[in-house]
Amino acid sequence: MSRKLYIFVFLIIFSLYSQISAQHYGTSIKVSTLGVTIDGIRSFGSSLNGRLGVAFFTLTQDGGGGTDEYIYTADAKLTSVSLLADYFPFGGVFRLTGGFLINLNKAELEMTPNKSYNIGGDVYTPEKLGKLNADIDFNKFAPYLGIGFGNPMSGNFGLKFTFDVGTMYQGAPKIDLSASGLIEPSAAPDQEATIEDNINWFQWYPVINFGLTYKF
Repeated sequence: MSRKLYIFVFLIIFSLYSQISAQHYGTSIKVSTLGVTIDGIRSFGSSLNGRLGVAFFTLTQDGGGGTDEYIYTADAKLTSVSLLADYFPFGGVFRLTGGFLINLNKAELEMTPNKSYNIGGDVYTPEKLGKLNADIDFNKFAPYLGIGFGNPMSGNFGLKFTFDVGTMYQGAPKIDLSASGLIEPSAAPDQEATIEDNINWFQWYPVINFGLTYKF
């Protein structure tokens, strides 16, 4: 191999190494309205980062009883996968963020009558009245726009603080009602449509998160 070819190969290898080494990686853990969020981060230059993340959270709430007409159990299950890009227009810590989420968030509600009713001499116990279940679902594809502060890929390696605020468009909630016993007719399609109209405002989901990032 000639000397010129050696030099040419060396320059190519050095150029590739410089490009690879210029790409920094990081990770973050955050608490947000989407749940506990873990991100993998990669820089694409000084003003652009990419993020791939997963968020999860589960909450169960029991209520009713006493003088209430119903006893209920509500389950909220938050799960989402995000693919986002952070753009730093001024070269500092302020960023604009855009992308989308695979939105697997859902909620379930079970309601059971809490007392018996005496109508015309007939007694209707909770067992006869039955149960009402409601499943709430959303669009699986949810675009996201937001702003934030903190660039984990700039400066020295180590821990940094991050903060985001934005919104994802998840579409109007979809309601699926089911019931048993004497209250089964209350799970009619027109009731589903009425509930969907009442919570139509929830198609925009607020996203607020803060946490720590670490640059490798």
